[in-house]
Amino acid sequence: MVIAVISVTLVFAQGISSYFPISKTEGFQPVINAEAKIIAIQDSSEDKKDSEDTQSTGNLPGISSSNEVGSQISNTTGGGLSDELTGGGSPLGDGNQTQVGTSDEQSTENNNQTVQSEDQVNQDVNQTQSTNQNVNVSQTNNQNVNVVNKQKLELSISEEENQPPISVEEQTRIESQDKVFVTQHKGITAPECKSGNVLAGASNAKDLRVLADCQDATGTVMHTKKMDDGDYKFFLKPDGPFKFLTNEKNNDKTDGFLVVEIVPPDQNSVGALPKEGDHVHIWGAWVTDKPKGWHEIHPTWKVVVQ
Repeated sequence: MVIAVISVTLVFAQGISSYFPISKTEGFQPVINAEAKIIAIQDSSEDKKDSEDTQSTGNLPGISSSNEVGSQISNTTGGGLSDELTGGGSPLGDGNQTQVGTSDEQSTENNNQTVQSEDQVNQDVNQTQSTNQNVNVSQTNNQNVNVVNKQKLELSISEEENQPPISVEEQTRIESQDKVFVTQHKGITAPECKSGNVLAGASNAKDLRVLADCQDATGTVMHTKKMDDGDYKFFLKPDGPFKFLTNEKNNDKTDGFLVVEIVPPDQNSVGALPKEGDHVHIWGAWVTDKPKGWHEIHPTWKVVVQ
C-alpha cells in the first residue's frame, strides 16, 4: 500500500515539474521533488538490494531456494529415511545384509569342510585299521600255512621209516619210466664225481636203483632232518633246468621236492651241511628209492652253499 502511494506521488510530482519549470539556481530544490526523489531512490535501492541478495543467495554453491530446500528435505525425510528404515534400498542396509549373509555362508562352508575333513580322517583310520587287520589275518594265515607245510614236510621226510613200500605193480611201472629217463638224461663227468661204488656208505643201498653215477643240481633247501640211520636228509626245490630229476612220486609225496641224503662217511668231507632256506649246488648219485618210488641224489658227495 505504501509503495502504491509513493508511486502516485512521484507521477504527480513529475507532472507539475513539466508544467512549472523550476529554477536551476544553485542550492535551490523544491522540497516535494527532493522528498519524492529520495523516496524513489530509497525504494529502488531496497528493491535492488533485495534482488541482489536473492540472486546472491541463489548463486551460492550448495544453497537452493526455500522450495528446493524444502523439497530436498521432504524427499530425504520421506523417501531416503523411510527407505532406510524399511530396508528399501539403503546402501548401508544392503551392505550389512550382504556381509552378514556372506559371513554366515562362509561359516557354514567352513563347518562343512571341517565335517568333511573329520569324515575323511575317520575313513582313513577305518581303512588303516582294515588294512592292518587284513595284514594281521594274512600273516596269521601264512603262519598257519607254514606250520601245516612244515608238519607235512616232516611227515614226508620221515615216511620211509613208517610207511610200507609201494606195490610191486607200481614199482614195475616206475622202473619202466626210469629207463626212459636214463636214455633222455645222461649223467655228468666232473671233479666232484666219485669213482668206484657210488652207493658206498648208503645203509639202504639194496633199495636204490642208479639212474646216473654222477649228477649235479641246484635249488633251495626246504626242510632238513637228521635221520635215525645217521643220514643228513633234506628236501631240495630244484631250479628250472633240474626239474627233470623228479618224478610223479616226488609230486605226490614230497610236494615235488627232490630228496637229498648225505651219508655219515661223507658228512665231514661234503663241504657243508645246509640249512633251510639255503641255495645250494650239489653233486651225487641220481637214484630211485624203489620202495618209495621217488627220485633222490643219494649219496651226496659235495654241497656248496651259494
